[in-house]
Amino acid sequence: MKKSIIIIFTLFITLNVFAKSGKIVLKGQVQNHEVPTIVISRIDNKKVISAELDNDGKFSMSVKIDHGYYLLQYGRSSVSIYLYPKDNLSLVFDAKNFESTLVFDGEGSERNNYLIKKELLEVDLTKDLEAFYKVDETGYLKNITNVKSILIALLYESNVEGFFKEEEEKSIEYSRLLSIQNYKNSYKFYLGDEITPSKDFYRPIETLKLDNDEEYTRQPYYRYLVNSVWSKRIDAEPDVESMLAVLRKVKNQELAISLVNGFYSKISSKKERAKDYLDLIKRVTKHQPFIEAAEKRYQEVMNSKGLKEGDVSPEFSYESIDGQIVSLSDLKGKYIYIDVWATWCGPCIKQVPYLIQLEERYHDKNIVFVSISVDKEDVKPAWKQMIADKGLGGLQLFADKSFDSDFMNAYAVNSIPRFILLDPEGKIIDPEAPRPSFEKTKVLLDKLLN
Repeated sequence: MKKSIIIIFTLFITLNVFAKSGKIVLKGQVQNHEVPTIVISRIDNKKVISAELDNDGKFSMSVKIDHGYYLLQYGRSSVSIYLYPKDNLSLVFDAKNFESTLVFDGEGSERNNYLIKKELLEVDLTKDLEAFYKVDETGYLKNITNVKSILIALLYESNVEGFFKEEEEKSIEYSRLLSIQNYKNSYKFYLGDEITPSKDFYRPIETLKLDNDEEYTRQPYYRYLVNSVWSKRIDAEPDVESMLAVLRKVKNQELAISLVNGFYSKISSKKERAKDYLDLIKRVTKHQPFIEAAEKRYQEVMNSKGLKEGDVSPEFSYESIDGQIVSLSDLKGKYIYIDVWATWCGPCIKQVPYLIQLEERYHDKNIVFVSISVDKEDVKPAWKQMIADKGLGGLQLFADKSFDSDFMNAYAVNSIPRFILLDPEGKIIDPEAPRPSFEKTKVLLDKLLN
């Protein structure tokens, strides 16, 4: 999850026309609404249509579309939907708990209710990070194949059209292949350890055709997969000239634009190669606002000295869930493990059970667990509800200006979840501490506290 400027080229791209197109109607009501707008976007995140909610949270929209997958977005929350001409849909959900309360009715509701169930089921099947990821290659392939089998079974239990079953079977398989592609990164992201999968492990991806323009336009997971493969190929090259040579092999204009837009985030995430990505942007586009934004981001990255071990931590004063103002200085005398998170952040939510385990493991030790939400102010009711629903413990605080809080800027927090560990004097032990799901976190805290 990135706090970044989203750069999108204003270009006209000729796309394949789907076999079916026509008008759809979507109306509904959002309970406990705070955000005033609901949006339908394409899978490339470009808006198709939006509607304003009235005082009762009701809305209505109608638009001509090509049939296929889209995103239904409300605030920072989004779900995949599949629209087909002449769909006449109504929906209702509680803004405090978007996905788990979202229900469709009307023409086209069966396939979209299936997609909601599928997404919730996938989260449940992968929530035990150690059981799912901390296995050998054979075990991991077995895990993701099991997920595929369960989702296919759910699909065929659902009363959906044959054309959708065909599309969705492909989507589920592309998702499985994406899991193979991302295994190494996911292992490090969730467990904190480096692994090196064998060449045979990646064979299913190597045999996949990456130049299917129609699938790239229509299938979200195929799109993510193709983007990832090409991005890694470019990143593997040692210099700008060879990176440019790989990019020139991309024939699909929409894919090329997506990759170039992604170079902006690489300036932040790969500091050691930031100059390469800035130079690459300058070589492939003359779009001056994009170049200026990339240059500004590069200077920010290069000028950032960053906080390090032994530095005195910057202060904060944030509101707690019970309305009290809590400052960092109030917590001196204890070790402090800080979790920076948000209600919309899926990877943050995956860490919750492991954070609760840490709190239980060290409940009688000299440490306080502090969770700081960087949600926007209008999401505060949802923040309080999630704390209650998930039984979150520790000290729950709400940042005053989301990512723009002074404390967040001092630590250069531009992605979450982020964990910070301080000593009893308020000095930094680790400005990017290991996550609760990492085994090394327990080893570190055992050493400090026992």
